[in-house]
Formats: sequence, C-alpha cells, structure tokens
Amino acid sequence: MLNRRSLFAGIALAVLATQASAEGTLRVAISTGYPPFNVLNADGSFGGFDVDYALLLCERMQMTCEFTDIEWDGIIPGLLANRYDAIIASMGITEERRKQIEFSIPYYQTPSTVIARADSGLTADAAGLAGRAIGVQRATGHECYIQREWAGADMRSYPTTDEAYLDLLAGRIDAVLVDSIPGQDWIASDPAHAVFAPVGGDIYDAPCFGEGTGVGMRQGETALHEAINAAILKTREDGSYVALSNKYFGRDIYGQ
Repeated sequence: MLNRRSLFAGIALAVLATQASAEGTLRVAISTGYPPFNVLNADGSFGGFDVDYALLLCERMQMTCEFTDIEWDGIIPGLLANRYDAIIASMGITEERRKQIEFSIPYYQTPSTVIARADSGLTADAAGLAGRAIGVQRATGHECYIQREWAGADMRSYPTTDEAYLDLLAGRIDAVLVDSIPGQDWIASDPAHAVFAPVGGDIYDAPCFGEGTGVGMRQGETALHEAINAAILKTREDGSYVALSNKYFGRDIYGQ
C-alpha cells in the first residue's frame, strides 16, 4: 500500500504532467564555475550534479529542462523577471532569500569550510583570520558569515569561486571560504592543489548558509512548488538520487 508521502508525490506529479502536455518545458537557471555542481564543459554543454539532478526532476515531471547560465548575483533578479521558472544551482535556503522567493524542500546539505595552504598556520576563527585576505563568491552566505563572525578579515568578493581559487593559487589571497564538497573537489582536482587543505572543521550556520540547498521558485506558484517537491521525493524513493550522488561523491549527500 502506498504511504501518504508517496500518494502526495503521485498526485502532484500527475497534476504537473497534465500541465506539461501544453507547456512541456521547465526553464532552469544554473550558475557555472561551481564544480562539481555547475560546470560549463569544453564543448559548451552544461554538466555537474545540479544539472544532472535537474534532468532527473524534469524526467519525473514529464518535462524538458531548458538551461540558462546566469552569474550568481543576478540569478534571483532573473527569476523575479520571469527569465526562467526555477533555480537549481546549489542555493542555500535562508530567511533572507525567502523574503524574495520560495524554496522546495532541501535536496542536499553541505557545511562550509576555510581552505588555505596546509602550512599557513591559519586558524578558522576571528583571531586567526584577522587581517588575512579571504576570498568568497559574491552574494553568497559566505559574505554574510565573514561580515558577522570575522569582521577583522580582509574579505575579497569574486563573481565565481573559480576566480577566488585562481587568486589563492597565485598567493594574492590567504584563504577561501567555500562549501565543503566543492572545496574538497577542488583540492582533489589537480596535483598542484595538494598543498592546500581545509583549515579547522566544518562550519554550520543556518542564518547565513541556510537550512540545506533547495530549488528556488517565484512566490505563489503553488502547482510548480508542489510538483518539484514531489519529484524530489520521488528521486529518493526510486533510488535515482542515491545513484547520482554516489556517481559524483561516492556517498549520499542528501542529509550529510
């Protein structure tokens, strides 16, 4: 017998399937330069966990994903301007963002971490980072956290995390504050990065980093919101989420 959650998911997906017969396309915003979640491949195609997960959700909603690559600090304004229907780009669910948009249930959790040279002697606290140049991606919760917790640090904001990493490699900044999973992925991606390591433990902070990562949508679009939630639950029930997570990370990152 179906449990109540499965019944809800089936009803919501059926409703959207009816709508999809007329519309057929879910316009999805991503923001590349954030491997392994959002990547612009050499051939111009999009890849990464978020992109592949969006395709799973679209498949379960009987829709086709149409991707648009947007710089991070413009991604919410673009949604509000109706340039696309959903943001599937590792966006943390925060109260500040909820003032503008609506979120699905979380589809993964990740803490944050400071990455610096392993021999730097830095400590991930206000004293250890005072006067040190720390790179972050612009318009993220990492800016919020540094401003609140490490006000004495020299925060440098970048359009993408990749640009912050370039300055870290060149010695122009002392550290970066990033989500733990992509930070570890960056260290492992090139032998030249092996001199860098997480400094201190994982950092959790709901006010700045959010309560997990969700799909962003415009407020008031109830049918889409319910259908995306149902599709997320479906990927958990049918095993496709775990298979995709294992492919990228070797583990299930849903709840961390």
